[in-house]
Amino acid sequence: MSALVRGMEEEYLLNLLAEYGLVSEADAERVVKLRESTNQPTGAVLVSQGILEEKRLYQFICNELGMNPEQIFSNRFYDIAGLTIPKFEVSGDFYGSFMLDEARIAITLSDVSGKGLEAGLLAILLANILKTGIRMQNTIPSMILRKINSATKRFFGEEQFATFIVLILDTYSGVVEFCCAGSPPILAYRRKTHQVEQLEVKGIPVGIYDDFLFNGSRTTMDKGDVLLLYTDGAYENQNVRDEYYGLRRVQESLKKHADKSPQKMLRAMKREIQWFSLFRGFNDDTTFVTIKRSDRGGS
Repeated sequence: MSALVRGMEEEYLLNLLAEYGLVSEADAERVVKLRESTNQPTGAVLVSQGILEEKRLYQFICNELGMNPEQIFSNRFYDIAGLTIPKFEVSGDFYGSFMLDEARIAITLSDVSGKGLEAGLLAILLANILKTGIRMQNTIPSMILRKINSATKRFFGEEQFATFIVLILDTYSGVVEFCCAGSPPILAYRRKTHQVEQLEVKGIPVGIYDDFLFNGSRTTMDKGDVLLLYTDGAYENQNVRDEYYGLRRVQESLKKHADKSPQKMLRAMKREIQWFSLFRGFNDDTTFVTIKRSDRGGS
């Protein structure tokens, strides 16, 4: 990636933050000068200088960029919903959807180390990459993750990494292409067998190695099938006996509630985690994204 492209990407983010009043013009100029004098990446400068206010940045990402919506997508054949439960007031988990064409929709889920400001800045970079650079017929999740990985390294340097899932659903065929970067395995409920499978593609988090080759995979959703994407907070909560909720309970909860709508499914799963970890609260930000194919109509 040339210095020119890197500069354009960083200037885009600074201009966007200034446009919405998240940084002043003077602070934006200060970031540029510090970046040039210290050779630190823009993201590292923004975080280390305390220029951004975490809560305002989070609200901007949710309200203006449309990240972390409760209702993601819905038509006659598919219903996609999400739920994030912050450990504190501001979450470091972000999910979103991006229409690629009339049939395909990209779903992303990220869990960023450091949380707060780092997570917010990476979410903005992600949104920009997906909105401006992947509207092509041959877009595949592994190539998207390569772009996200490269942007993370350029923008934050050595200090930042994140787990990611990028999934592309073809709403005509039911084919799902996906790629995972250090995230927990996607869970797939199969209505025909009433069983839950783990769809795991091993890969390291983004932001660690410049040229890591991410491997993607694919599956197909039949009528009544459900896919569950989630962050590690879903199974790391503990009860009063210091027992972890565990992935097995997540799978059992998905199987139990798979007949519900995605929204009701996620609320039921949240209640079960809360009941298990009564009086302990959540150990970490916890986020779910559920994709359900209708058992009515369709090919």
